[in-house]
Amino acid sequence: MKDKYDVVIIGAGIGGLVCGCYLAKAGLKVLIVEKNDKPGGYCTSFEKDGYRFDVGVHYLGGIKRGILGQILEELDIKDQIKFHQFDPTDKIIMPDNITYIRANPYDTIKEFKKSFPKEKRNIERFFKFIFKEEALKIYKKLQRLTFKKLLDIFFKDFRLKATLSVLIGNTGTSSYIAPAFPCVVLFRQYILDPGYYPQKQIQQFPNILTYIFKKYGGELILSKEVTRIVTNTKRVNGVKIDGEERVNTYFVVSNGDVTQTFRKLLDIKSRESKIVTKMKPAPSMFGVYLGINNKNLRKDINGSHNIYFFDTYNINKAYSKIEENISSNELPWIVCSFPSLHISEKESQRKNSIVILTFAPYKSINFWRKHEKRLTEQVIKKASNIIPNLNHFIEKKFSFTPITFLKYTLNREGSFVGWLLKRKYMRSSLLPQRTSISGLYITGHWSTSGYLPFGGISNVAFLGRRTAAFVLKEKNIKWKYKEFYL
Repeated sequence: MKDKYDVVIIGAGIGGLVCGCYLAKAGLKVLIVEKNDKPGGYCTSFEKDGYRFDVGVHYLGGIKRGILGQILEELDIKDQIKFHQFDPTDKIIMPDNITYIRANPYDTIKEFKKSFPKEKRNIERFFKFIFKEEALKIYKKLQRLTFKKLLDIFFKDFRLKATLSVLIGNTGTSSYIAPAFPCVVLFRQYILDPGYYPQKQIQQFPNILTYIFKKYGGELILSKEVTRIVTNTKRVNGVKIDGEERVNTYFVVSNGDVTQTFRKLLDIKSRESKIVTKMKPAPSMFGVYLGINNKNLRKDINGSHNIYFFDTYNINKAYSKIEENISSNELPWIVCSFPSLHISEKESQRKNSIVILTFAPYKSINFWRKHEKRLTEQVIKKASNIIPNLNHFIEKKFSFTPITFLKYTLNREGSFVGWLLKRKYMRSSLLPQRTSISGLYITGHWSTSGYLPFGGISNVAFLGRRTAAFVLKEKNIKWKYKEFYL
């Protein structure tokens, strides 16, 4: 480790890694400091007793026709990592209906027409609007609408509107609250080019970014934590690592939790420190991780797709009444992913794994000590309705609470996607990537960019790229890549 760097990046999540790659490729001396023993944040994998699990990311989108593909090309990665695209990518099970999300968007449209034949014409109009309209035109039309109100404009069938609202859960809220425009952006990502998974495990994606970052001269330190951002006359001039070691730098990019950045790490007051206390993070998750001794799992679930399983059409309650749902005897919904099946069948292992998630409130350790075991069994019971003979095949079983996710990522309240998606949080002036402290930037899902204040790998990669462009501009280094709009 050197005494001085052009840029120090806090956190080796995807946003931080992408930002670091662009800056290192431009010739800057860049250091990334990551508190965990591997890069990737929520986009990581781990093993227990021979079973491999993904922490939170189910698959990647936009490899052929999106921002991730462009980033891989610009960073000279495209030929160095291979992806398997599975089809269908998602299966949405509702009380009396099943709809598939397919790798080809036009096949997805056919699936919705098949499930809701009376709404065929409206389905065509809706997806044409999402896919064909320019982003700026859509923004002007939708800036005052919630996603629910947008669905009301196009559709009458409440079951169809509920089914389309399921995917909005990836923003951490319901269609009743979520602004329409970022939801349309999300639909473009999830429908146009979904379902990509690295050849062996999701960990390969942050690993290849790390490899490229180091190839361009960047340095990565694992298992160490930035504990202070040091300033001089309101300008960043260094960081402290693990409370002791001082590293000098011209710029700091925080890819970590912004509440911690402005209220704990920064050694001076800022306007952002007041703003973050008033904002509400999106909910965390309760996750059950199962090791399954069933080599026929792919056949039993008829594929490798993720499964969203709802026993209600009241998606607003399912996504909004989180504490009530967790305390009840029956969970209204779960989502299941199958990391061992997302790779190609040729590469898949006999030891299969399942990850089951549902929204959970951030509560005390005592609360989770009391409820964790009960909730784990509830989740498994619900999953048994869609995975044949599940209990018979379980060999490994453990769970992650919001406390676990907080410890792993330091995300406020263990949030999965950053801020709760609300209109009042969408103003780019709230938490822009260029902060009020000279030389300090933020990136990742805690930044508000005006229309993308939520997580997802494509979004945080986009923001990492965008942050790099800001830093290079301040260094008077020309940004040589074309502009890209999600």
